Amino acid sequence: MNRKFEIITSPHMGYCFGVMRAMRFIEQGLDSFGGAIYTLGDVIHNPLEVERLRARGVHSVQTLDEVPEGGTLVLRAHGVRPDLIDEARRRGIRILDATCPFVELSQRYVRRFAEESVPVIIIGDREHPEVRGIAGHAGGEAFVVKDAREAARITPLDRAGVVIQTTFSRSEAEEIIAALAGRVRDLEVRDTICQATEARREAMLALARDVDCLLVVGGKNSSNTIRLYHGCVDSGVPAHLVESAEDIDSDWFTAVRRIGLTTGTSTPAWIIEAVLARLDAISRESA
Repeated sequence: MNRKFEIITSPHMGYCFGVMRAMRFIEQGLDSFGGAIYTLGDVIHNPLEVERLRARGVHSVQTLDEVPEGGTLVLRAHGVRPDLIDEARRRGIRILDATCPFVELSQRYVRRFAEESVPVIIIGDREHPEVRGIAGHAGGEAFVVKDAREAARITPLDRAGVVIQTTFSRSEAEEIIAALAGRVRDLEVRDTICQATEARREAMLALARDVDCLLVVGGKNSSNTIRLYHGCVDSGVPAHLVESAEDIDSDWFTAVRRIGLTTGTSTPAWIIEAVLARLDAISRESA
C-alpha cells in the first residue's frame, strides 16, 4: 500500500529566542573557558540535546556544591533565585546569566511588587524551575496557583500583583484571573506569557484545520511541549508526541494524506531534520 503523504510544517518550530540565547551562552562557555561547564538542572527540557551537550562537557548539577571554585555556571533560560546567584559568586564561581529576557521581566515585576509590600501571586506550575526562580524574587512568600479551583481558595486580599509563567496557556490563565478577581479587591495583572508560545499554539490550531494528523516533536519533560500536544489533542485531530525520529510508528499514517508538524521551544534543528527525513522515508515506502 502506498503511504505517500504531504508534510506541512508550522512556521514556528525549533528554539525560541530565550533557548537560542541560552545555547549561545553554552557555546561561549565552552569556547572561552575550556573544560567542563555547569548548569543548575538541565539547560533545556530536551533529553537528547542534554545528552549531546553532556558529551561536549556541559554537566547538569543539582546544587552549587557540585560546581568547583573557579568553575563556570550557566544560568539556564528559566532563571534562578537571586540568593543562589549571590552564593555562587561568594564561592568564586563564574556566572554566565542566560535567563530569558521574558522571564527577567516577570522577576522585575515581582521585585517591584515586593518593594511596595504588595502580595505576589504567580500563575503557573509551582514545581517548574521558572516559577521557583520567580518566587525567589518576591522577598518572602508568593502564592502560586495552577488552576481556577486553587485561585478560588486564595485568602481574600485587598491588593495583589499577578505574573504568569511564560509558557502557561492563555485560556487557562484567563480563567484563573477571573477567579482571583473574586478574591482580591485590587488585582494588578502583568501579562508575562511569552508571545512565542502563543504564536506556536495559534499556528498549531491553523494546521489542525488543514491536516489529517499532527506530530509534536519535543522533550516529554518540557512544559510548553506538553501543553502544545494537549492543544493538538483538544483540537480533535489525531496527534502524536515524539522525542526523536525513532519514536515514529509508520502505522500512524496508513490512511493519512496530510501531516502537520510542530515542535516545542526546546527542540533542536538536528532532531527536526531527523524527523523530517524519517517522515519522508515512510511517505516513499510502499508495501
